[in-house]
Formats: sequence, C-alpha cells, structure tokens
Amino acid sequence: MTASARRRGPPLPSSRRLSLLAALAATLFILTAPAPGWAQNLVDTVWRLRPMTLAALREAHRGIDLVGMQLPPKADFDIPLADPAATVAKIKAAVDRVLQTSPVAARGLDTLSKAGQIRIIYDAAFPERSLSRVIIAAFLVGEFQPQDGKRDFTVIVSRFGANWPADELAAVLVHELIGHGLQRLKNRFGNDRPIDLECEARLWQQLYITDAGMPQDTQEMVAFRRTTDRRVCHDFRRYVRHIRPDLMRQWDSGRFLMSEIIDLFDDYYVTIRKGRKKLKQKP
Repeated sequence: MTASARRRGPPLPSSRRLSLLAALAATLFILTAPAPGWAQNLVDTVWRLRPMTLAALREAHRGIDLVGMQLPPKADFDIPLADPAATVAKIKAAVDRVLQTSPVAARGLDTLSKAGQIRIIYDAAFPERSLSRVIIAAFLVGEFQPQDGKRDFTVIVSRFGANWPADELAAVLVHELIGHGLQRLKNRFGNDRPIDLECEARLWQQLYITDAGMPQDTQEMVAFRRTTDRRVCHDFRRYVRHIRPDLMRQWDSGRFLMSEIIDLFDDYYVTIRKGRKKLKQKP
C-alpha cells in the first residue's frame, strides 16, 4: 500500500512512554518448529518496545488502530521478517474473519471499542531475540493514550505471529485482545489469579476456533484442549461441575455452547476471591 493511500489516525503515542512498557502478556509458545502451537502461559514481564516514531504505516480498520513498524536489520534475526504492509493486511483479514464467523467474539470487540481504543501493532523486532521462547502475540497493560478516562487495549504481533496464517492468527487475537482485554476492562489484573485469567482467555480462543469451523482433531488442537482441561482450567472445571453438573456433562461430551461456560466466569471470580479472603482471616 502506498503512503498516499494510508489512513492516518490521531498522533502516535510518544516514544518515551513506549520505550519501557510494563506488560502483562499472554504469550503463545510453539512447542515444535514446523507446526503451530496452541499452548499458552500468562507471564509478568517488561517488554522493551521500539519507539513509535519508527512506525512505517498506520491504518484504521473497523475502528481498530493498526500500526506496522519499520523492519529492523534482517541480519539480527534468523527467520524471514514479514513486510509491515503485508502483515497489517493479514491482521485486517484476521479481524474480519473474527467479525464474520463469531458473533460472541464480535460483541466482545464491540464492548472494548466502546470502552476505549483498540490497537494492534506489528513489530518484527518483538520480542527481544534473547528470549528463549517463541511469542506469537502479547496483550499489553499500560495506557498509551488516556482519553476521558477510557482504556487502551493493545496487542503486539511478533515476527513469528506475522508468519502465521490469518485464521490461526485470528484465534490468537481473540485470546489476547478479547480474552485479556475484557479482563482488563473488568479490572481483573492484579486482583485475580493468573491461571484463571489464562483459563478464561483460552476458552475465548476455543470459542472462536469452534465458530470458525477450524479442525478440532489435529494433534495441536487435541493437546491444546488437554492442557486447558487438565491443567489451566482444572479449578474452574471443578467449579462448573459443582454448580452446573448438567453443563459439565455437556462440556465433557463435546456438545456444548462455550459462551454459556464463559458466562460463568464472573461468579467464579467472586467465589475465588471470597475463598482467598476467608483464608487470610483464619488465625
């Protein structure tokens, strides 16, 4: 896309604010090099982001602020670096796919857009090369452009995520942007357990995968569900089994609506918080 065809949004965030941004990132790990991995983990970290003065292009798409950063020197990395314009186009296709195939996820995006600014940044220099894991995308916690008390919901797509197909990238964006974005809107970070936050975001991802008709029987998807059910969502599943045994049976059978399960999370968080409070009150 030529410079004259770009749509320019409001001024970009200052480089000073972005040079060192405290981030709570939900990161996707690839466990095997050639095959896309579904395993995820919530991590507290500090990302050193490049200043936004290095943005190569910026577009508005469906109310979302899309930023493509200039490519870093290719010699610094051992994988091909995707073109910023091509990657922004892929992100647009992924967003369109979410809106077209998943009504529940689309409502989640609408909720975020009404509460603040949604932003997706592609930066091939992210994450730092010294990191031993492969990160596809990360949700960032930190105000970029506070306006009238509204929130900012920002996801950064890495050089690895830029090489993923649009469908699979869409599933990641649902996890990062909608799953963790709605948690931020509800002030979950710092108040609820990271494993529960990750569980909820994984279920949002699984909701989209189902709505989009993506294969459910691949090795990666089977491993994703197994890790979700047995480890990440173990406590939440016990809660569902206790209060909604009928829904738990449907969940186990594979014939269920994920939106009904996600709806139980608000009460689940309240229950977990009450339990922690009682433990603190014990002599």
